[in-house]
Amino acid sequence: MIDKKKLSNVLNKQSAQPKAPTDPNLTLDVKNEEVEAQIKTYLKEKTGDNLNTLIELIRTRRILVPANVNEENKPIPCLIEHPANGKFLPVYTSKEQVPEEPKSAALVNMPYLAANQMVAAQREDQVSGVVINPFTDNLIFKRPLIEKIEEVEKIRKSGAKAKTMQLTPEQYLQFERKQFEFGFLPKRFFEQGKKMLDELCEKKEEYIDSFFEECYQQKRMYPYLPEDFSVMVMNISEKLLVIRVDLPNKDMGIPSCYRVYFSWNSSTDMGRYFTIERTKDAGVHLLGEFGRDWKHIDHGAAPVEGAELQRVLDLIQEQNS
Repeated sequence: MIDKKKLSNVLNKQSAQPKAPTDPNLTLDVKNEEVEAQIKTYLKEKTGDNLNTLIELIRTRRILVPANVNEENKPIPCLIEHPANGKFLPVYTSKEQVPEEPKSAALVNMPYLAANQMVAAQREDQVSGVVINPFTDNLIFKRPLIEKIEEVEKIRKSGAKAKTMQLTPEQYLQFERKQFEFGFLPKRFFEQGKKMLDELCEKKEEYIDSFFEECYQQKRMYPYLPEDFSVMVMNISEKLLVIRVDLPNKDMGIPSCYRVYFSWNSSTDMGRYFTIERTKDAGVHLLGEFGRDWKHIDHGAAPVEGAELQRVLDLIQEQNS
């Protein structure tokens, strides 16, 4: 949850800048009583049905976005920052939800979907999601949900039959798992590098379990315990560290990972992230890799489990030679 005191400090810094006169055309009020009621319903009972109902409501409504005004008198949306989870775009469902202090130079009245699209168009390290009514409801839509909403809207606009936002519990677990293994986990690794691996070495299964649960949009549906994971730390040499992380065998979709390998070369301060992935062919696993450019590399069929580590070491050696 976003620390409201810290958010207030961040916004106070933003509002300390000289304020341009507020354009009345940018402060038109909006009313979203039905949306606000559904937010409270969802916060009280975080079920998939309640979330889907909320999304279907808010996607058709207009909201208010605080903004500063640049030299050309154009509004620049403000962001609020959580020290651990990144930057979020604040949106308000009515003028009453906007705090009197800190005060922004302008409030932009826009469709919620325009705000959603604006976040989806940015890199995740620039904007991590949307926070709705941060000083009251403090409801966060994380990046995976923002991108899913955008995907559905693009299909609707194309005239094709839109995919429903309704997910079965099994589909939801697989969706979250894919986002974690191919998104959140490598992202944190490439952002934090050795710092993350040091924490992983120290806390092992507790670290992976805690981080995975933190990434869940619907935390009540998080199904795992630390004992569902296995972390093996291997100091291959004075300069090369490899960590194998085995992931739960349940709730696996295609693709998803049986395990991942982190490597860290202390002489170059460079890391690599390898994946052992489930495929459509039973018994055939894929050895993959994600680079800092977020491109997925296919290294072909993975060897039998006992030979995986050696293949990973061979790939590391090939790059170093």
